[in-house]
Amino acid sequence: MTERIAHYALVFDNSRKAKSIRQLYDALKARARQEDRLDVAVYGEATGRDGVRVKEPDRYRVLNLRLQDEHMSPFFRTTMNLFQMLMLDESIDMAIFRAERGWLFEFHGVASGPVPFGQNGFDLR
Repeated sequence: MTERIAHYALVFDNSRKAKSIRQLYDALKARARQEDRLDVAVYGEATGRDGVRVKEPDRYRVLNLRLQDEHMSPFFRTTMNLFQMLMLDESIDMAIFRAERGWLFEFHGVASGPVPFGQNGFDLR
C-alpha cells in the first residue's frame, strides 16, 4: 500500500515558469468562489498566502506548466522527487498560493512510490 501525504513545490519569481504561473493564478483567482479560496499554507521555509484551490477541470492547466522541467533549477524547491512529479495527474488535489518570492503549489494525494498495475501487479512487457 502506498502512503499518500501532502507535498509542495515552490517556484521563485526568477524562474522561467513564473510568468505562466502568475497568469494561471490570476485567472483561477478571478473565477474562484469563496469556498475555493484558502488562507495560508506553511511548509518549512515556504509560506503561501491568498491561495486558490484548483478545481478538477482546471488541473490540466497546472500539469501543462510542466513543473518537472524545473526540478534541477536553483529557482525551484519541492518535497517530491522527479518520479512523483512525472506521475502527477488530474486525480491529485492541487492548490496555488502566492509566496513571498514566488508561487507555492500544494499537492495532496501524491503516491510515495510506484503503484502496482496490470493483472499481475506489474507490466509483462
